[in-house]
Amino acid sequence: MAARTRRHLLAVLAGFGCLMCARQPSASSGAESTPDVAASWQLPRTPVIEPFPGTTGISAASCGQCHAEIYAEWKTSTHAHAWVDPQFQAELHKDPEVAWLCINCHTPMGNQQERLHTPTDQVRAPKVVDNPGFDRELQQEGITCLTCHWRADGIAAVHDDVVAPHPTVYVPELRTEDTCTSCHQAVARLEDALVCTFNTGQEWADAAPGKTCPECHMPPQRRASAPGSPERAGGRHTWPGSLIAKDTPTADERVLMEADWVPGIDLVLHAPTKAKAGERVTVSITVTNARAGHLVPTGDPERYLDVGLVALDPTGAPLSAAELRIGQKWEWWPVARRLSDNRLAPGESKVVKMMVEVPDLAGSFAVTGWVDHVRISPENAAYHDLGDYPTRRRVYTRDATIEIERATAAPSP
Repeated sequence: MAARTRRHLLAVLAGFGCLMCARQPSASSGAESTPDVAASWQLPRTPVIEPFPGTTGISAASCGQCHAEIYAEWKTSTHAHAWVDPQFQAELHKDPEVAWLCINCHTPMGNQQERLHTPTDQVRAPKVVDNPGFDRELQQEGITCLTCHWRADGIAAVHDDVVAPHPTVYVPELRTEDTCTSCHQAVARLEDALVCTFNTGQEWADAAPGKTCPECHMPPQRRASAPGSPERAGGRHTWPGSLIAKDTPTADERVLMEADWVPGIDLVLHAPTKAKAGERVTVSITVTNARAGHLVPTGDPERYLDVGLVALDPTGAPLSAAELRIGQKWEWWPVARRLSDNRLAPGESKVVKMMVEVPDLAGSFAVTGWVDHVRISPENAAYHDLGDYPTRRRVYTRDATIEIERATAAPSP
């Protein structure tokens, strides 16, 4: 394998390798743990299953026949796109020998997997058998309803008195972080250059924000979950995260994605209202992790915040600019290691400053600050030939206008 291809391959696998490891280092460490053979992330989250009595199937589409509103929300989510996501598909096929680890996160039900893998002491040599229960249509649903709501005795519910045409099981843990960290805590070193770096669960535990993952990522809703059922407290099933879709959503889908969304960060622009022509003034923006109970950005090490600041003169020409990348930087070959990490801890702020020389022009000049959430760098998006795949989303813009005070000429004698 060519060295360049190998480096990109390993960078890819670092972001999409596994689910949960046996030992988890703190948020400040690299991916240094080695999981036990047959750790939970090496197996499907739910086994090969049959429909429960009273249901028409095990797909999200089947659940949506009664739970229509929740189904419509789920369809907009990154969970629903976990398998069909073009970035994931491009990365999945780079190294077929270890791709079986990725599918346990992106298609966690046994029925979604064309072949079933049993771990051995060699990550590149699992035992493999064809899956007689494989459902290709179900595979396309990615992280589907029964990923979280399946239990051996019935469909998991967050209320203990549910009356439904199918068996239910009261599972209060659905409201806790345990439902999320089985996928969003994955820190492991499988080979020198094959690592998993999802440490969100540990970041959350270290921060102790006083809220569980669903409390923030599933905004509370009071509604009937199915026709004829009583209104109850529940959560929205969109998990919008950074609001970067994995496809091009329709207008209606975008409304659902953005409903009740509150960004985890705040942005404040600091600029004078007036400045004298010819002087140099300082303009700055402060970006703060105000509400996320983990590092920002978290999860996939490809993600970063692009924080920018620009000043434009009255003609629209740039006067000054400044930019800050907030995220991780890794070296993937020959031994994967994290080179830097300037992500925002809960409550932490960073300041971007620039000096502006005030032009000697009539009127005023404009200053704009912004924050973009970036899923994958332009270089890696181009490498994977992702075309018009959405890679970033502007989540904040702050504007100010600075009036130019020009010197008044002395009157003629």
